[in-house]
Amino acid sequence: NAEYGSSGINAEYGHYLKQINLSTSVLMAQLAQTKYSPYEWHNSNNKNFKSAETERACAERLQSESKRLTDETDEITRFTQEDVNKKLAQRLRQLTFWKDEVHSQLFAVDKEIDTLLKHKAMLENSLEATEHPQSVTTSCLTYREGREGIDLVHDDVEINLLKEVEVIDGVRAVLVRTLEQAIEQVRRLRSAKYFLQKDVADKNTAIGIDNVCHHLNNADTDTHLYEGVTQELSSAVTPADWSSYSDANIKKAECEKQASVTLRSVITGVIEQTRNDLVTQCRNVDVSLNKRVQECTNAKDRLNSHLDKVEKEIDSMESNISKLKTAIEDKIPPLKVAHTRLANRSQRPNIELTRDPAHSQLVNEVQLIEDSIAKLEKQLEASESSLKGLIRNQIDLKEDIRIKTKSLHIDKDLCQDIRATIDYAHY
Repeated sequence: NAEYGSSGINAEYGHYLKQINLSTSVLMAQLAQTKYSPYEWHNSNNKNFKSAETERACAERLQSESKRLTDETDEITRFTQEDVNKKLAQRLRQLTFWKDEVHSQLFAVDKEIDTLLKHKAMLENSLEATEHPQSVTTSCLTYREGREGIDLVHDDVEINLLKEVEVIDGVRAVLVRTLEQAIEQVRRLRSAKYFLQKDVADKNTAIGIDNVCHHLNNADTDTHLYEGVTQELSSAVTPADWSSYSDANIKKAECEKQASVTLRSVITGVIEQTRNDLVTQCRNVDVSLNKRVQECTNAKDRLNSHLDKVEKEIDSMESNISKLKTAIEDKIPPLKVAHTRLANRSQRPNIELTRDPAHSQLVNEVQLIEDSIAKLEKQLEASESSLKGLIRNQIDLKEDIRIKTKSLHIDKDLCQDIRATIDYAHY
């Protein structure tokens, strides 16, 4: 056991020494890596010398270039500023020219708007002047719908009244359309005026701004640096577009002004023509109405004459009927006597009930009396029928006279009186 213990210790010690030698080798290798060689040291020095010489040469060149660049930029800045001043002065002249042109057109458009508004007022007055005639014509048609019976006829008066309604409606439609055109033209003129005013206002503002810019100099204290002022303006336009804008506004205003002048001429013609149409148709209605009143008056007079004759005939027929009834009544007592005789003789007994001459004559008498009564009754029936016809005719005549009286009241007292209020003198 002692021998085994000694050999074990030696083995462990040898292993320990190997570990120490290995650690020492690793440490030496790491120390060798952190150090430079003499060659590397000399090379680093030479590199620093060359870098310093290069930087000094570069600095000298930069100083020389800076002086040259300073003198050059001063000259460029002075020249550029003078050129900007010239262009600002030129721009101010352009702005003033276009502002004067636009302002002149603005004055002309403003004057044309006032003139067109007066013509628009004339149209409105004319349109208003048709309201009363339209109401009168409608009232006349409504009144004449109150005619009765045969007088409810589609006569010349109604035809002309209906035509007058068409004429008035047509005139109103033309006036309304022309008024709408005038309103639209006023709107277009005002639109052109708005753009002209805006253009003048913008140019005045631009003149003020450019005038301030033109008088700015390097000695002014009210100047600053602004970030992003040189960036491209997305809403900026070209000089050609700028001049075209004002030119387009002027041309548009001139075009609208000429359209307004043409429209004013149309308005004058429309008012004159429509007035003539209204006056002509009004006269046609009045002529036909006067003629109808005269016709109705004549017809009423003739109806009254016939009524007088019919009433006299009725009186005569009533007298005739009375006489016929008396004659019929006068035949009843003899008929009763004959009937009674026949009835009494029919009571004769046995062989005494014979058809003797008395019986035959009684039967003949009854037949003759009944035949006379029948003829008289037939004549009475015809007379009563004639009387009824005369009475119906009397009623019809009276009704027709009443209708004619009502028609005359409508046409003369209502229609003619209300139509007298129509006056186109202020149309």
